[in-house]
Amino acid sequence: MSRDAASFDRLYRENGDPWSYETSAYEAEKYARCLALLPPRRFARALDVGCSIGVMSEAIARRCDRLLGLDFAPSAIDRARARGVPGARFEVAGVPEGWPEGQWDLIVLSEVLYYLSPGALDEMIGLVSDRLAPGGACLVAGYLGNTETTLTAREVETRLLDTLAAARPHHEIRRDADTSWIAAVFDCGPDQPSGA
Repeated sequence: MSRDAASFDRLYRENGDPWSYETSAYEAEKYARCLALLPPRRFARALDVGCSIGVMSEAIARRCDRLLGLDFAPSAIDRARARGVPGARFEVAGVPEGWPEGQWDLIVLSEVLYYLSPGALDEMIGLVSDRLAPGGACLVAGYLGNTETTLTAREVETRLLDTLAAARPHHEIRRDADTSWIAAVFDCGPDQPSGA
């Protein structure tokens, strides 16, 4: 990661919601627009990587039987767990090294991929491609402004979607864009022909 877990954990300890996820109208609109991109079906198993304090996870969990949220900042995970989200579990883990076993019907990667090194991003993209269940969907979102990271939101989105499309040619991609962020859902759901 271009920023380590300790620096993020310090932010969460000093200010429980350092990016105003719980109170910002901007964040609420972004979450609503991201969720609107998801296919209109229920997901058995969802993985939210970089879940932070669990605000978006809580909304996603309403569409899932089970959701696992991961973040490498223990203070963020403590806040996420305190939300008491039904059907959700939150664990401290860094990625790609802490990627959980099994396949996932929904993988959420919101504002997390550009914090990875180029090599770790390649590994993550491989994991997403391998672990996205047949008929699954992947939501990727990122901030277009300055993130003080090596990679940009557009770069990581393009690399992820190109890899998924090569592995699963029968799919649909839905996009939404604001002046300050982008989001896309890669959907190889049951309405798509089987293949790849």
